[in-house]
Amino acid sequence: MTEQVLPGVLIEVRPEALIVPGAITVGNVGVVGTAGKGPVGTPQLLGSYSDALARFGAYDRWVDGASGELTLTRALEQAYKFGATTVWAVRVADTNAAKASADLASAGGPNVTVEALTPGTWGNELTVSVSTADANAVVRDEEVDAGTLTLAHTTVLRSAVNRVVVRPGAGGADRVPGIVYDPAAPTDVGPTQVGLDTASGALTFGTAPAAGDTVLATYTVDKSSAVKVTVKLGVSAEESFSVVSGDDLVADLAAGSALVRATAGANASEVLSPVGATPLAGGANGAAGADYQGGLDALLEVDAHIVVAAGQDLSFGDDLAAHAALASGDEVKRERIAVTGTALEDDRAQFVQAAGGHSLNSDRLILVGPGIKAADRSQQPPATVVLPGSYAAAAVAGLLASYPPHVSLTNKGLAVDGLEHDLTNAELKQLVLSRVLAIENRQGFRLVKGVTTSTNTAWTQITTRRIVDYAKYGVRSAATPYIGLLNNERVRGALRATINSFLNGMVLDEMLVSYDLTVYASRDDEIRGIARVDLVIRPTFSIDFIKVTMFLE
Repeated sequence: MTEQVLPGVLIEVRPEALIVPGAITVGNVGVVGTAGKGPVGTPQLLGSYSDALARFGAYDRWVDGASGELTLTRALEQAYKFGATTVWAVRVADTNAAKASADLASAGGPNVTVEALTPGTWGNELTVSVSTADANAVVRDEEVDAGTLTLAHTTVLRSAVNRVVVRPGAGGADRVPGIVYDPAAPTDVGPTQVGLDTASGALTFGTAPAAGDTVLATYTVDKSSAVKVTVKLGVSAEESFSVVSGDDLVADLAAGSALVRATAGANASEVLSPVGATPLAGGANGAAGADYQGGLDALLEVDAHIVVAAGQDLSFGDDLAAHAALASGDEVKRERIAVTGTALEDDRAQFVQAAGGHSLNSDRLILVGPGIKAADRSQQPPATVVLPGSYAAAAVAGLLASYPPHVSLTNKGLAVDGLEHDLTNAELKQLVLSRVLAIENRQGFRLVKGVTTSTNTAWTQITTRRIVDYAKYGVRSAATPYIGLLNNERVRGALRATINSFLNGMVLDEMLVSYDLTVYASRDDEIRGIARVDLVIRPTFSIDFIKVTMFLE
């Protein structure tokens, strides 16, 4: 934009040189697993383990990993314990997972069915009761019958919340006439007003609604004509609603309850009959046959860089590798690494054979073993249990998220309570050569070598994969603001400077040894709107072992 500051003096500000890359991270963790409460199939952004417990509930007692135990919060416990900070969690369940429910009646019979907000056994702890109202009720957006123009409920009170809306059937803006209470005659109601008889609920319009218009009324009813519906979750949560009918309860729960919803029955227009605390029943977790693949698909919509399928062992590894490859492709553009673990084995030799004989092969998949010992806090006092490698994978995911991309997991401590098996040096060597991120008992518990499952030696180190992903994120962040700008030498020079500043930062942070960068466009590219970036990066590699040669003289 050109601006004249003095006669004959013009200043043109070109902001391209001020563009800098946005904040970059490759440390967000994504966890998919089963839980006793919470929305199913929807990624939830968590900030702490207590947040996870509030949304998904505590895990249940550990048995053997094959008895339908809940997996999500148990894995989240390990991830947060070892360093995860930003976590996307997805609850998965069988399609038949049921919501706990209870039926409420009125004088005419079945009125409404109240059900827990989400499937799971958590809903079986809910109760609902109906008692004498201790507060006035507000009926919201009731559609008034066009023939009678009378409210469904009487004993209407004057209130600031009272409102009548005429919604034109032909479209256009709503009409909101002012309310005149208890008019003595129709002539008392002006053309922009509506009369409301508080005793009968009759409406009198100064300007009558046209055919096809909809009349909606929000109004206050005296508590003598209402009942109080109370929903409780144990002793931790309680919600109360003053309602005049089952239909009113359905609307109020939809607008204001964090625990339940309701569906109208045959007699929902009637006032509910009083009833004591009635437990909701029939809630099921749906852990058996849970749709883990659907949960992974949901994670494609969010920036989760390190993904774990809670409770799933290496038999699910190929699915995780395929997911990570899809997420990191040109369509989704969310560079991602998956972490899985070994299965439980009672015999150590059998464990080494099973873990070392895997066929997984992906630079975006890490296999962790053996399993770990941890406190099962579903029991009081907590009992120490042996968890499979899938939970060690969650711990490693949290640890990995706590480090910058160029810091290797090799020789890093993992402060678990113990290991499923204490392995010999020969067994550890076999696992490492089989591309397993093995955990050893040596001066505490340590990760032997931070490796992926890739057979391509260029991608053996996890740091290589993470550094390249970090560079891809950064270059994309640097380049995106330039889309739509001029494709000329000046703008391409600014683009090169922006990308160069990001890559130079990676060199200073010792993620890269060096890089080569070229930004250009041929005349044909300019016509087609293409600016080309050629980039060669040289990642920094970590020390995996040290060879010492000694000469004696």
